[in-house]
Amino acid sequence: MAKSYEIKHPIKAFGWAARDTSGVLSPFNFSRRATGENDVQFKVLYCGICHSDLHMLKNEWDNSKYPIVPGIMSKCDSCTNDLEQYCPSHIGTYSTTYSDGTTTYGGYSDLMVANEHFVLSWPENLPMEAAPLLCAGITTYSPLKYFGLDKPGLNIGVVGLGGLGHMAVKFAKAFGCNVTVISTSINKKDEAIKHLGANSFLISHDQEQMQGATSTLDGIIDTVSAEHPIAPLLNILKPHGKLVMVGAPPKPLELPVFPLLMGRKIMGGSIIGGMKETQEMLDFAAKHKITPEVEVVSMDYVNIAMERLSKSDVKHEIVGVVTEVGNKADKFKICDKIGVGCLVGSCQKCDNCVNDLENYCPKQIQTYGQMYIDGTMTYGGYSDIMVVDEHFAVRWPENLPMEAAPLLCAGITTYSPLKYYGLDKPGLNIGVVGLGGLGHMAVKFAKAFGCNVTVISTSPSKEEEALKHLGADKFLLSNNPEQIQGAMNTLDGIIDTVSAVHPLLPYLGMLKPHGKHVIVGAIPQPLEMPVFPLILGRKTIAGSAMGGMKETQEMLDFAAKHNITPDVEVVAMDYVNTALERLVKSDVKATGDKDVKLKILYCGICHTDLHQLKNEWGFSKYPMVPGHEIVGEVTEVGSKVEKFKVGDKAGVGCLVGSCRSCENCNNDVENYCSKGIATYSAMYHDGTPTYGGYSDIIVVDEHFVVRVPENMPLAAAAPLLCAGITTYSPLRYFGLDKPGLHVGVVGLGGLGHVGVKFAKALGVKVTVISTSQSKQKEAIEHLGADSFLISSDPDQLQAAMGTMDGILDTVAATHPVLPLIGLLKTNGKLILLGGVAKPLDLPVFPLLMGRKLVAGSGIGGMKETQEMIDFAAKHNITADIEVIPMDYVNTAMERLAKADVKYRFVIDVAKTLKPDEID
Repeated sequence: MAKSYEIKHPIKAFGWAARDTSGVLSPFNFSRRATGENDVQFKVLYCGICHSDLHMLKNEWDNSKYPIVPGIMSKCDSCTNDLEQYCPSHIGTYSTTYSDGTTTYGGYSDLMVANEHFVLSWPENLPMEAAPLLCAGITTYSPLKYFGLDKPGLNIGVVGLGGLGHMAVKFAKAFGCNVTVISTSINKKDEAIKHLGANSFLISHDQEQMQGATSTLDGIIDTVSAEHPIAPLLNILKPHGKLVMVGAPPKPLELPVFPLLMGRKIMGGSIIGGMKETQEMLDFAAKHKITPEVEVVSMDYVNIAMERLSKSDVKHEIVGVVTEVGNKADKFKICDKIGVGCLVGSCQKCDNCVNDLENYCPKQIQTYGQMYIDGTMTYGGYSDIMVVDEHFAVRWPENLPMEAAPLLCAGITTYSPLKYYGLDKPGLNIGVVGLGGLGHMAVKFAKAFGCNVTVISTSPSKEEEALKHLGADKFLLSNNPEQIQGAMNTLDGIIDTVSAVHPLLPYLGMLKPHGKHVIVGAIPQPLEMPVFPLILGRKTIAGSAMGGMKETQEMLDFAAKHNITPDVEVVAMDYVNTALERLVKSDVKATGDKDVKLKILYCGICHTDLHQLKNEWGFSKYPMVPGHEIVGEVTEVGSKVEKFKVGDKAGVGCLVGSCRSCENCNNDVENYCSKGIATYSAMYHDGTPTYGGYSDIIVVDEHFVVRVPENMPLAAAAPLLCAGITTYSPLRYFGLDKPGLHVGVVGLGGLGHVGVKFAKALGVKVTVISTSQSKQKEAIEHLGADSFLISSDPDQLQAAMGTMDGILDTVAATHPVLPLIGLLKTNGKLILLGGVAKPLDLPVFPLLMGRKLVAGSGIGGMKETQEMIDFAAKHNITADIEVIPMDYVNTAMERLAKADVKYRFVIDVAKTLKPDEID
């Protein structure tokens, strides 16, 4: 039997390793692979203790390989695009195997050998103890950048204020964002605001605080790795807001769909970053003096540290000095200070790697607990040396304390989402949820970016730390309903660093329209995510995990420049188990001047009508006249009406009013106006009720009336005013309207069949996904879909894995979303359009590992609706309908409930409504 590369070319190394699931570390002698021509060997000086270490040591993610030396410190599309973290052949820094068969061991050791591509240049001004930037730093920095949460003035929430959360706060603040820390612990408020500089703080279980923050955040970084509800977080996102998950919850989260639908919010995931991005993050951190808050410990304290970590009482976050370099390594020289984060390898050729997003490379190799391509195990930084490809090492800034190692995880984990999600713009209001390792870094970065930061925590005791020490602008107790209510619609984004299961709804409420809730905490169970807050405010829920190597270096340099370091407690190596234990414990009106009166000719029956009639969503008002797919003829116009004249054919959709003065209305997205008036079962501003299209006439302000093109058949045009705009709008908004893209459409009912038609007209390749084999012929031969998948056929789904750029999910019943997420490519988008009454189970890992998004979308603004109807007329797009008389409506409702319609019922109102039959 051939000897392994490791045995043939051994480099003696010493570290601390775990031998079994007890997770207890003890001294361990092992061999590193020889220093290759493109490798860098360096002496490990500092290694951060990451929560991932704790999970891996105890095999809580079922992929550990023992013995494990933890500590995080090539050419597929992902690698080619600098997204090595998404490379399918990536190699983790530890507990994996190199291509030569040698095991990867992490930074809990004396030396390391790594390919220079995976070694980062550590900025001179960055303390070497800021090692956590290489995991926590890039994990938060990367999603902030990728999801556009790095724009000054954005309101960012950070959930969880641990290793990831505090870095997210720091990066967000450095980007100029207003940061709100969201935590379950009130005692983190002071830390979040005073120390980390968060602008405000929310206690996630304080309903009043969370309610007060409704629709205030542009984005949220959720760093929580434990199970927690995501509905409250979605609620504090503005319309279009993004909830980015960077925590890795072991179990699916409950995803309520309405918040996504009603605010076009997005929920995505992100994990670390590519090497280019990681270097960028480090440089950014050095420049902005961003470092993680650390506690330096001795090696023999590591087990105590692990105990403390498991209790949240405080890492693949390795900083050291180069002791040897390969003959082709050109980025580093002996004695250079460098850092290694969560990755030590990737394919370096996939799209993700090429785009500096190695952290999303499907073949990434983690710093510990994985295997290199050669079969050797990766061991982390709880050791004396490491060998790493230089690409996965970052240069440590000279002015950055080396004990700021947590920047390599907590730093980049918060910095990255602040940058990506545009939450790094001065003046933005950013929320940081949680004031732990991630949270306090998120506050620091956000403040460095010039943002107003609000720390949101469950603990009052953290207020002083957040405000006085971290420099946060505000502090909110997430379990204080009054505080949360007072913060409603105030945040541009939120970095959610909480790793425990927690409600998202209050956080979404604090987000402004278009706010982003970025989750960076690795939550083990699905969060309950209400979709309405997303739909009504176009808020986004997304996830983010560390960053690529380029971004990590940028983060470090930013941290060094802005004097950002993590608050740390340095411990001895023999305290590590204790440290881990501590870590575990954290009606019709008169025609007005601008009104148009329509004689209703046709009205479609929407599934929403069925839900509303039965009050399945809990907000119906009786008596109710349903119908929001109305087509008719103008019979009267007000004295100031300019767009219509008597005799014109026109339509009315889901809206009949809005405030006309807010940002959403000014931006032609009246559908997300907080004072929008629905066509039925709502109230006008003067208190009169609204009644819909199951009637003979309707009077509506001309702004909310669309012109129906002359060539359109009126009956078949009616459903377009709901089903049409509901599918057209997300295709446009989410960039799924580009010829050549591959889009899936789930469900072939009233929404689905129109979605297929619009997508095909836009030049998109369409795959229909259905539970019914009988719909295949209809989908392909009649509607023109390119392919068809049976969602219950594992073989078909497996073959289609990673092939779609986006999916429109039109199903209104509870259904699994995991198989759909699997069909998406990296950065793929799953858009929920069906009004699912109960939360869906949302597994977070698939979001994190591919930076995928789950979002909602509800109808569209008036300008876009007119655009849609004109587009439909040009391309001969109409709904497939069954015209019925008014007295058949109850039977139609029964059939609709059984999906016995192809594909939309339309009432012939003008010919069949008989007033003399009214009792």
